[in-house]
Amino acid sequence: MIVAVTNQKGGTGKTTTAISLAGALGQMGRRVLVVDLDPQANATLHSGLMPEEQEHTVWTAIQQAGQSEVERLDDRDLRSILDSLWDTQSFNPSLIPIVHHPNDNPYDLVPCNLELSEADLVLASSVSRERRLATVLAPVQPEYDYTLIDCPPHLGILTLNALTAADSVIIPLETAFLASKGMNQLFRVLLQVKQTLNYRLSVLGVLITRVDRRTTHSMHIATEARKALEHQVNVFTTEVPVNVDLADASAAGKCVTIHAPQSRGAIAYRQLAEEIEGLRHG
Repeated sequence: MIVAVTNQKGGTGKTTTAISLAGALGQMGRRVLVVDLDPQANATLHSGLMPEEQEHTVWTAIQQAGQSEVERLDDRDLRSILDSLWDTQSFNPSLIPIVHHPNDNPYDLVPCNLELSEADLVLASSVSRERRLATVLAPVQPEYDYTLIDCPPHLGILTLNALTAADSVIIPLETAFLASKGMNQLFRVLLQVKQTLNYRLSVLGVLITRVDRRTTHSMHIATEARKALEHQVNVFTTEVPVNVDLADASAAGKCVTIHAPQSRGAIAYRQLAEEIEGLRHG
């Protein structure tokens, strides 16, 4: 199951959700892969890796996915070209050399770095540019129960790649004023992708994050957001509280379920993992 964690607004808890949920699912015995698709490389950092030190990244694989067998043949070698038409072994960019087992976290990671910011420019005129990530992920999917894609905070070519590859979407929604105002735009994009690129795409759920139960304002927004959305899409019962342990876990390069297993943040993401397991199997 491939899940894109996305919201075009920044600061909603996408990376925290991708990493913390991966940790919770991993501790439940599920095989989990996290793909860092945000050029800011926050998921890579959160997992304890230094982005600038990564020689091979998801961008390496995406670029390789654009190389066809024909491009690698000598134009003068007609026989080689004809032979390749009958070759049952299609070009298969491998993620295996790029996958890391980071910092004792219970998931695998495909890292990225700032080079990924070239994607919008480089892929602008490429054939099947929205399907590059799907091509890269397809060979490794039998190895994992869940692949979680941490998307960038805008609806560009990288997010389109994630949505084209994904089976479903988790949308973190921060309890802040106007945080839900861009939801209509996001839903329109999801509908367009479903109609034109990926018919199986669905919304797994909206996750309300950064709920501060100490303030009436935060609780009011959480309640209103749930009322406004739950008749349209699934809104997870789980709500993620404001919790300093989530930030501390990121600084330590660990998922919160490893770094602070008894914290409110860890408890919330374990509940979310159980909720998703229930949705998937029942």
